[in-house]
Amino acid sequence: MWFNKKPKGKGPLYFEKDGIFMYTQSKQGTLFRTILRKGYDFQSNYDEGPAIILDKELVGQRSDDLLSVHVELDENYNVISSEINGGKFLTPEEYEELSKKEEPK
Repeated sequence: MWFNKKPKGKGPLYFEKDGIFMYTQSKQGTLFRTILRKGYDFQSNYDEGPAIILDKELVGQRSDDLLSVHVELDENYNVISSEINGGKFLTPEEYEELSKKEEPK
């Protein structure tokens, strides 16, 4: 039913009509807007622990500009825990604001 709909904007993953997005910024200042695919990026876990795991590494223009993301989800793709090394998670609003500042004039 419409009132049981998954809330948008909970945690580091954002469910939009075009897919699942993750917005991040590295310590070097590089912005990443990553689209995630259920059949490719997410791994099913058949052992003890979370049902679904996302492990993603993002590399910027330089070799030292590296982000490592680990997200654990339940079977309904609700975020249980999330961890990022080498940067921070952003909201879509923060990403848009920072990307507008970086655009060359």
